[in-house]
Amino acid sequence: MKATGKLLNTAYKSLIKPRSQWDTLSSAFATVVSILSSQSDRDKFVDTVNKGVINPTILGQADMGFFITLALHHDLNNDLFKRNGFSIEEFMQGAEPALENFQEVLYSLDRQILPDFVKKLDTVTETMNDETKIDVTDVKNGALGTLETLQNMEKIVKEQCDWKKEAKEHPDSLYGQLYAMVSEQLLEACRLQFVSSVMNCYFNQIPRIAYTLDSGEIQSIALLSARAHEVIPENNEEEEDEEVKKMQQDPDVMVDVSLTPGIEKKYPIAAQIEVLYSIAQKFQKQSLVPVQIDHAKDDAPLEDKDDGAKDSTGTGTDDDKEFTLQTTWVAIFEGILNDGTDNAHSLRWKLIDNRPAYEFPEID
Repeated sequence: MKATGKLLNTAYKSLIKPRSQWDTLSSAFATVVSILSSQSDRDKFVDTVNKGVINPTILGQADMGFFITLALHHDLNNDLFKRNGFSIEEFMQGAEPALENFQEVLYSLDRQILPDFVKKLDTVTETMNDETKIDVTDVKNGALGTLETLQNMEKIVKEQCDWKKEAKEHPDSLYGQLYAMVSEQLLEACRLQFVSSVMNCYFNQIPRIAYTLDSGEIQSIALLSARAHEVIPENNEEEEDEEVKKMQQDPDVMVDVSLTPGIEKKYPIAAQIEVLYSIAQKFQKQSLVPVQIDHAKDDAPLEDKDDGAKDSTGTGTDDDKEFTLQTTWVAIFEGILNDGTDNAHSLRWKLIDNRPAYEFPEID
């Protein structure tokens, strides 16, 4: 794994560069050629559809759905998958519980850390009030002051909400469980989404939704793409180019440049799998601001009292009524099929992205 530390596509923070439309069209065209020219390829395509590995009904709802379906068939027949004993059927069997677990851990972590995070926001706003003379009420109403004030708040919040640090210090915690499932980039994206969501609801005094534990259930799941590529470390290519240049500049060395690409080197083989899934989860609306208690109502009849649930953290439930929310996502997994050595290698997958299914506009 150490050999993959510096990769060609570091800008994407992934082992394999994200698929472009041209990649999809190219793979789809290759499938058309193969099934038109070979009966065995036609039979193989039909067999894959019959097994449910390719689901044309779901994929057909995507933009370019026809081409995505054909491209998937082409990519599944990549020799790198075959040579490394990869089974897409086994992967899909494990993907569903893995995605349910990811969502459960993520939202459980959200519920666990929310009260303390709101307390920290209270402290930060009070500090801003003391140092910048900005009234906390005005801050919550949108008068956030200068850019410097906002930057100071962002810095304080970031220092007090370091998920990666918590995960490394407490590997058995929810932080650690999430960190074991996802890439560092996705972990940071989840952290930023949590912080921005809470701060938006806190300062605008609008309710936030609270997840009901163990309520998530995958409704449907379908394979979207499956690709395998060699991962060539960037420094290896640079070293090889420099070595060839030095040999060419040495008059005492005869170099046949045409033979240099023929030098065999074993590189890690990475796989990137995209999965479309729909999940139903239960939520309740939740207030992030303290609920004002009118003690004059303590002796009032029960039906006249405020029924809003509240606690010492400053968070409370606005509406006890649960509602179900169904959302559709594209999860992107990556793993190393072969580490480039002859040593036994245990395949482990990481979730590197979990994004809205924007290529399926008709779903939801």
